[in-house]
Amino acid sequence: MSTLLPVFMFAVTVLFLRACLVTLGYYKEPILSAFQQYGDEVGFSPLFESFAWGAVLAYLLFIVLVPSSFLILIGVFCFVMFVMLYWRIRDSVLRHPHIFLRFPSWYREIVDHTTREERRKLSYMWLALPLRTRLLYNAQHEEFRKWVELVVLSVS
Repeated sequence: MSTLLPVFMFAVTVLFLRACLVTLGYYKEPILSAFQQYGDEVGFSPLFESFAWGAVLAYLLFIVLVPSSFLILIGVFCFVMFVMLYWRIRDSVLRHPHIFLRFPSWYREIVDHTTREERRKLSYMWLALPLRTRLLYNAQHEEFRKWVELVVLSVS
């Protein structure tokens, strides 16, 4: 168990940082790839994801500082209760998106100014971009907005 703990810590830290970057709007890929699916848009909450990974990271750090088999048992119990609570309140989360589904400002701009079909095409165009260009657009929101406008004009 002690040899797997650093691997878990590293993986959870990477996932927590990824979720924080998505929440802040500096990593656009997960949100844009969610546009690809047919049908209704998926209720994806980057704020909830960053909270969940942060809680797991805090728990793992606590286990490192205070090693105890009782704490591991409590952690597993809390995880099961958290999953059951999430399935219970999932419909409430989707009914109140202004509270729970927090997205970066660029997401609101895209949703307000494009149709579902345009967002799907935008998502596929995003995947066609070279990696360096995607990294540039992740960091510079104004350039990303200009690119979105150009793509929307070209697919209309």
